[in-house]
Amino acid sequence: MRQPFLLLAFLLLGSLSAQEQPDLSQLDAYITDAVKQFDQPGLAVGIVKDGELVWSKGYGKLDLAKSDPVTPKSIFFIASMSKAFTACAIGLLVDEGKLAFDDPVRNHLPEFNTPNPYVTTNMTVRDLLCHRSGWATFDGDLLWYGTHYSQPEILARHAGQPFEYGFREKFGYSNLMFIAAAQLIERVSGKTWDEFITERILQPLNMDRSTVETSDLSHFTEVALPHVRKGQDPNAPQRSMPYQALQGADGACGINSCVTDIAKWDAMWANEGKVGEQAFLSRSTFNTLTSTQLAMGGRRDGAAMGWFVEYNNDEKVITHSGGMPGFVLNHAVVPDRDLAVIALGNGESYSVFAVTSKILDLYLGDGTADPVATMIPRIKQLDEKETQRRADRAAARKLKTKPTIALDSLGGTYSDKIYGNATITVKGGVATLSLLPAPELFTGTLEHWHYDTWKWNHADPFLEPGYVTFNFDADHRITDYKIDLHSPDFHFGKLDFVRE
Repeated sequence: MRQPFLLLAFLLLGSLSAQEQPDLSQLDAYITDAVKQFDQPGLAVGIVKDGELVWSKGYGKLDLAKSDPVTPKSIFFIASMSKAFTACAIGLLVDEGKLAFDDPVRNHLPEFNTPNPYVTTNMTVRDLLCHRSGWATFDGDLLWYGTHYSQPEILARHAGQPFEYGFREKFGYSNLMFIAAAQLIERVSGKTWDEFITERILQPLNMDRSTVETSDLSHFTEVALPHVRKGQDPNAPQRSMPYQALQGADGACGINSCVTDIAKWDAMWANEGKVGEQAFLSRSTFNTLTSTQLAMGGRRDGAAMGWFVEYNNDEKVITHSGGMPGFVLNHAVVPDRDLAVIALGNGESYSVFAVTSKILDLYLGDGTADPVATMIPRIKQLDEKETQRRADRAAARKLKTKPTIALDSLGGTYSDKIYGNATITVKGGVATLSLLPAPELFTGTLEHWHYDTWKWNHADPFLEPGYVTFNFDADHRITDYKIDLHSPDFHFGKLDFVRE
């Protein structure tokens, strides 16, 4: 999952004068150019003002291999934009008196656990939703990425992951705590997260092109496919790939939607929790969910609950992006202006942030900001660094070396105490490594790299290859192996597969 606070660092603040009724006549041409410069496969954009979708358009294709165009009704997997839905579900339960934000999680989910007894006892519902648990950003995410684990299994395994920070002291973006929130919703309401989100949010808001199951997408037309560059190589061509179910991550992500539907959702938030004149959330709950719970410093005021809080030209903006293999998406809501901006992309580019920034400047600034021109050089620099990093690894390879142990000796079962088991099988002179919790993604051959390090050609089209290094005891018997797989999203380096 793409790190929202790093991706959103590309957002730019506009200048200081504000326009209530901006001139949008040049916006279409600006976005068209942005799609070209960012090499964006497809993009859907919408502007919500005073409860209405006042401007929307689609750009590019649903699938680069086909001609079908993106429109405002095109469905995208909105990834971590789903977190605000989970927070809203908690808010609805608070308004019903079924729980309170400061209830200990264990009051409702007694099996909830962490590595620290004090934290386990004192973690509150509020803590689940604002990234201050003490775990580092993205800790535990490999437990849901492509695995067969149920949510209770994911949380039980994650409970053994050591904390890196003090409780409530530092920001650490946690998908796992939103998975815990999904389980809490189920326990308190008697409905699964899927059922609750559908019955209490999607249906009442008439979001009829939104779903919580990727399997339901077969019933819809205009579904945008994710596009990736193999192994996240900036020089590789973009290709579409199938959706990933990722049901274990419900609560952290899980929703599929479109601009026309998200406009209804964002209109409620822009109207401070009301649909028209009717309260969807109580004013108290709306204020709690959208208020900073953990200060972050810098441009961003802090983490709210399922949202982040920023200030743009002295206007409070609640925002959240989303990222998953093949999708990067963003939306921003300005409640005091009854304004929202939506940008959904089916590729790995940051065009959604440039477009969001431009539209916010049109409404909150003087309209002269050019975030595309500012961001493109930075992205080129990042791509150059990535290309150099890959070249450096290739240059560091020690050619004409041999492993210190026979190929057949690699075979066996290995186990990481948090993640689970893996096997290495050797057949026909070829070794294959499979991480058993996610065999469809993480199975692939081991190709000798140098010494006792092997290149792992796993099946995941999103992540780059891994490098597996074996360790030995004093008698030169394999004790364990480590995986070096460069990824800002998943912590392979924290895994330690011990031979059984």
